[in-house]
Amino acid sequence: MKEVAVVTGAASGIGRGIAKRLAEDYTVILIDLNPKTLPVVEKELTDAGHQAYSVLGDVGQRATHQNARALAESKGNLISWVNCAGWTRGAPMHDFPNDPAVLEDLIGANQIGSFWGCAEAVASFTTRKAPGAIVNISSVHGRRAVPDHAVYEMTKAAVDALTRNVAVAYGPFGIRANAVAPGAILTPALEQSFVDAPDPVARRNSLELLAPLKRIGEPSEIAEVVSFLLSTRASYLSGQSIAVEGAWTVGLGVPEIDSELAKCYGLDSKTGLPKS
Repeated sequence: MKEVAVVTGAASGIGRGIAKRLAEDYTVILIDLNPKTLPVVEKELTDAGHQAYSVLGDVGQRATHQNARALAESKGNLISWVNCAGWTRGAPMHDFPNDPAVLEDLIGANQIGSFWGCAEAVASFTTRKAPGAIVNISSVHGRRAVPDHAVYEMTKAAVDALTRNVAVAYGPFGIRANAVAPGAILTPALEQSFVDAPDPVARRNSLELLAPLKRIGEPSEIAEVVSFLLSTRASYLSGQSIAVEGAWTVGLGVPEIDSELAKCYGLDSKTGLPKS
């Protein structure tokens, strides 16, 4: 029987990258609320010879996950579930707008959506007495803070806590749960933020400077970690939140780099970025 994986937020960005990678090993069930891009991703995968099926819906609603679970179980052995759907929007707490898009909707997608995904996943695994694995997509914002992102950071810290709870509560039944906390990843949303910035080059460079690897990550780099965590290669790894961020969150500020090494590598000795 074919093994099945569910991926939420699969129509773009990191979720799309994860779905593309997992389609190499699983039948994938794609969840998203975008009616335009979701069929495009499904067709992209099926045209490549993979098995993929879509569920259009809001992850903040339990019914979306219930529909995905039912579809997944009808297609094979559901053993993997990835909660990736989410987004961010900032606002200062001292002047917080009366706008559901920066509070209720954000919590619904990031936090409640992850909860319902985990709930349906463990219900499926335990009902069938099947070992399974869950990966929740968290963020570096779940462990570090920047101004105007209180709600987003609250939801991502909750995703890490949810991951630990699932790992502890369901570990005795052969169920693992881990989180992946990306840093700056080159998604369409991030690319659009560069376009919208007063100085797109400076905006991009500012993110590149934060990580000691001096670059922005790719969705495929998150997908590879997710694939590993879901696999039996990670059979004794559970309850962890793994940062995939080019060493961004382990540094103390942005240190100067060795000027002689920078010269040898053709890098700017002040920034560590390639010389233009």
